[in-house]
Amino acid sequence: MTSILENRGFTILEVLVSVIILTMSLLLLLNMAMVALEANDWSNKATASTQLLQDKLEELRTTMSLTGGVDTVQGIQRSWTITKTANYLRRIDIVAKWENNRGDLLHSNITAYVRTDSI
Repeated sequence: MTSILENRGFTILEVLVSVIILTMSLLLLLNMAMVALEANDWSNKATASTQLLQDKLEELRTTMSLTGGVDTVQGIQRSWTITKTANYLRRIDIVAKWENNRGDLLHSNITAYVRTDSI
């Protein structure tokens, strides 16, 4: 004979605890996804800015256009300055700036020395 007091399922307390644990786990996973998306955006912009820095440096080297300037490409602002350091030698500083999804201003830069034909 089976008794009436036999356990036949979960109590409301057990269900409530399991729902709370599940909710906390899902919130932590959502937070991890948001961090991953933000890191992915930073990585994409950092890679693009590095490529744009190298492109501008090669452009300045090949054209020997040794004047400073500013431009914006793919939402990344580049600025460059040319400084005479010695006869036939110029220092090129290029800075790339961009804004991330949170509104923080980030930047990367490159410096190179170029030998020129003019004093």
